[in-house]
Amino acid sequence: MKQAVIVSSLLMGGVLLSACQPASDNKPAQNSTASATVSTTVASVQSPHHVASVAVASTVSPQAAQNGAPKQINWALVDSGVKPVDKASFKYPFELDSEPVKAYAEMYHVDNETSRYNLTVGMAVNEVLSKVLDQLGTAYVSHELTAGKNSAFVIHTTQQIAPSQYTYVFAEPFAKGLTIPVKIINDGKK
Repeated sequence: MKQAVIVSSLLMGGVLLSACQPASDNKPAQNSTASATVSTTVASVQSPHHVASVAVASTVSPQAAQNGAPKQINWALVDSGVKPVDKASFKYPFELDSEPVKAYAEMYHVDNETSRYNLTVGMAVNEVLSKVLDQLGTAYVSHELTAGKNSAFVIHTTQQIAPSQYTYVFAEPFAKGLTIPVKIINDGKK
């Protein structure tokens, strides 16, 4: 009986783990890929213009506005309550002359200061994403962190959500006080 429970538990665990694996559509990649590392992979690059990622949408449906108009994001619920800091005086987790900073700067044709900032906020964007997902529910489609001098965190949704913008201030210690523009675009882009 004990062995049957263990075998059953192992089989169920395997099923759950396989369900967590990303689906493969066996299509050839359309863009070249590269990666920047800081002892582990920092980001996957799909093109020289953006770093993209797709997360699983919440099963909670967004509430439609009473008049049938797209739902507005309540940015007050997303706000971290942290005051922004000067990014020039921020104590970054990456040295300005480190290999990941130089590699990113070369790949995206930006200076090392911009590179270091983008790497730092790029590793912290899940903080804002989780807060926005609470309001998007099944209207969430995908998200991307644009690269370059003026990076932004773009969240793609269905047309159930009204387009909007917000400057988010990070609360987590890794990027505390740094800001990033967040854009909601209801274009359904994956």
